[in-house]
Amino acid sequence: MMEWFNILMARLRALFRRESVSQDIEEELRIHVEMETETNIERGMAPDEARAAALKSFGKVGRNIERGYDIRGGGWLETLWQDLRYGARMLLKNPGFALIAALTLSLGIGANTTIFSVVNAVLLRSLPFRDPDRLVLVSHFRSTGRSDFAFDVDFLEWRDHVKAFERITAYYFSATDLTGGGEPERLSVSRVSADFFVTLGIAPALGRAFTPEEDMDGGPPVVILSDNLWKRRFGSDPHVVGQALTVGGRSRTVIGIMPPGFRFPGDSDLWVPLAINVAQALAGENMGVTVIARLKPGLIPEAARAELPVSLERLRQARPDRYRDATVNVVGLSKSLVRNVQPALLIIFGAVAFVLLIACANVANLLFARSVARQKEMAIRAALGAGRMRLVRQLLTESLLLSILGGAAGLLAAKWSVNLFVAMSPAGIPRLEESGVDGRVLGFTCIVVALSSLIAGVFPALIASKVDVNETLKAQSAARTGRTGQGGVGWMTPALMIAELALALVLVAGAGLMIKSFLRLLAVPKGFNPDGLLTLALSPFRTKNPNAYLQESLDRVQALPGVRSASITGSLPLTGSGGGAGQRYRPQEFVEGRPPFEKGKEPDVYVVCISPEYFKTMEMQMRAGRQFNSQDGIGAPSAVIINETLARGFFPNESPIGQRLRFWGGMAMATIVGVVVDIRHQGLDQDIRSQIYVSRIQNPDYKIYEIGNLVVRVAPDQNNPAGLSAVAAAIREQMRAIEPNVPVNRIFTMNELLSRSVAERRFLMLLLGGFAAVALVIATVGIYGVISYTVSQRTREIGIRMALGAEASNVLLLVIWQGMRLTLIGVALGSGAALALTRVMKNMLFNVSTTDPATFTLIILLLVGVSLVAVYIPARRATKVDPLLALRHD
Repeated sequence: MMEWFNILMARLRALFRRESVSQDIEEELRIHVEMETETNIERGMAPDEARAAALKSFGKVGRNIERGYDIRGGGWLETLWQDLRYGARMLLKNPGFALIAALTLSLGIGANTTIFSVVNAVLLRSLPFRDPDRLVLVSHFRSTGRSDFAFDVDFLEWRDHVKAFERITAYYFSATDLTGGGEPERLSVSRVSADFFVTLGIAPALGRAFTPEEDMDGGPPVVILSDNLWKRRFGSDPHVVGQALTVGGRSRTVIGIMPPGFRFPGDSDLWVPLAINVAQALAGENMGVTVIARLKPGLIPEAARAELPVSLERLRQARPDRYRDATVNVVGLSKSLVRNVQPALLIIFGAVAFVLLIACANVANLLFARSVARQKEMAIRAALGAGRMRLVRQLLTESLLLSILGGAAGLLAAKWSVNLFVAMSPAGIPRLEESGVDGRVLGFTCIVVALSSLIAGVFPALIASKVDVNETLKAQSAARTGRTGQGGVGWMTPALMIAELALALVLVAGAGLMIKSFLRLLAVPKGFNPDGLLTLALSPFRTKNPNAYLQESLDRVQALPGVRSASITGSLPLTGSGGGAGQRYRPQEFVEGRPPFEKGKEPDVYVVCISPEYFKTMEMQMRAGRQFNSQDGIGAPSAVIINETLARGFFPNESPIGQRLRFWGGMAMATIVGVVVDIRHQGLDQDIRSQIYVSRIQNPDYKIYEIGNLVVRVAPDQNNPAGLSAVAAAIREQMRAIEPNVPVNRIFTMNELLSRSVAERRFLMLLLGGFAAVALVIATVGIYGVISYTVSQRTREIGIRMALGAEASNVLLLVIWQGMRLTLIGVALGSGAALALTRVMKNMLFNVSTTDPATFTLIILLLVGVSLVAVYIPARRATKVDPLLALRHD
């Protein structure tokens, strides 16, 4: 390595001190000549004869100095430097060409750099933990689908019996309230087992981590703060450690502050002990947790997978109903975190790669056109002794300069666009905020610049360097020079145009499928009217009397000016809250008079507790029966309302009104009094589940933590941004007046929740649509450039045709057909490629096939139409050719 470094430094010294190096070589030659002269004299030669013989033995001194400089001097570095200077001069002579080519490349390089910076942060960069490759996620996998969760009893079993794990920890992520010492806040909290931070290999920056005693049920109440919360709320005061805070209505002592940037899992603000009640867990009262383990040194996940079936069998013997179809999955923690976003990122990365290829093809066409004008220059250089590879190297150097200019512009654009990408991205992409231009991104950009210069420049350079010196130098006009090169260039330019069109069609087809998918998603019947609806998440379980708190909240909000109606619900549409569609039950006995379900085949039923005004507030239509009314009170026969999906599934050929259900163990039969329209709780793209609505008035003992959402319908004259804001402020004021120590979370409009539920699909659609638009513009400009170049090359031919009587319309059709023929070939090739490549988008589309005929037809027509416009402009110009001027020009 040192030898190569010394050689490089010598080359650089020679590059900038040529005269000094030449003098050194000349001095060495002089010394060698004198030494040889002295040797000849000692052999008996006369001094003059001895010197002449010495000079003759060394040959021509000037030539030897040049050869010595080639060996010890700048060498290839000097040649490269000469090529760069000459290339820069040539580009400065043609600033318009250089600007267009560099900007075209900057679009492709900038887009690739931006997306790679995100891919680098999310997919490639190691987790900021000790030995992150040894961290694995351990979870259940059932026949019903993948899950990243396990039960606390599973964690206890794996912790005590699996030997492949050096350490193992469990956690679950939720929300809590921080009250006292300032404005109440709703914060993200992670309940973690004692080994959580040790397993990850990270320690608090201040204070300490949890002890095993603190992680026991009934242990000391302690809390660890994130650096972000510590700085924002406590002003980085180190004395916070040791103080008591009220977290979730309980006093907890702060024992540590985590390092800056650490908020795992999710965006945790606080960490508290998990404190599993072992006796309850073993008795079957389990809670869902996420389990992370650290493998022992040298082991791989397969080692843990080999042990886990034994543990699973022990669990299955204790709870056969729960573990009947379960297996255990072990996957790298890093891989599990990006599993949901990796396909979308890779598709976007592929899209920007296509944009770069289209840009390179466009620049290659520009270089082809420019090479024709430079054929005489290439012939002169060849006549003076330059070999073909020397000419190729010169032309590739100019292509490299263009790529460097495009790369510099693209890198500057990427630094800005990365921030825009992060700001526009939907929530839930792990480590996205770490995206930026670092050393790896710079290295990637350099590689892309080098590849771009080769892709765009190698074929033009090879063809332009293959010059017939005699024919070119004998040419008397630019027109004849152009025809000399046409044979070499003629096939490549149309080929590049076809490639541009094919690549553009693949991108536009993908974007078209995403747009149609998104439009179909928005067109899904929602079952309620989102306009004029406000929502607020409540915390009744933080109050002394939750039912009184809910009722007073409802009464006060309903009395506000501008409020049309208000209600309470356990689960908001489109948010996945409350178990996704309410509290889940799997009843064995369900419909009265029907036999119970077999063990393991019980249906999934979701129960949502609402106040009687809910359907009116949401403007949900009743399909049959009635809504809840004042007669459905405590002591009255239990009444429930079901959704259409449940009615179709259990009462397909009969009316469900009057039928009786049992869906809670030990609960008396409840009579169905109504059927309401379906609404989607988990998202517009998710299946509708069987739901049962129960009245909060009739079920005051319903799990209070499942009743925490307030929905408010504003009056029509308040359904505008100013009116909604005013009503929201009034609601917030009333809620604080009821319970000053309960945080009032942000009040969302239902349209905001709707927008958030489709944010990921909208973001992917906008990205692919934007890249497809860029590709289409570049391809269109390329078509226009190719046809314009062809028209200029055929000026004499067109002049002769018109002189012989050809009509302008014939010339117009001739040129248009030439361009459209290439377009149709590109469309045919692109359609085949799109049909194959868009299959990778299958899981990202909603109610749209990857081979949707309507979309492909529309995209093909769009591309053909755009191409027709791009071809028509130069074709129209061709009809204006004056035959006399064209012939005189020849």
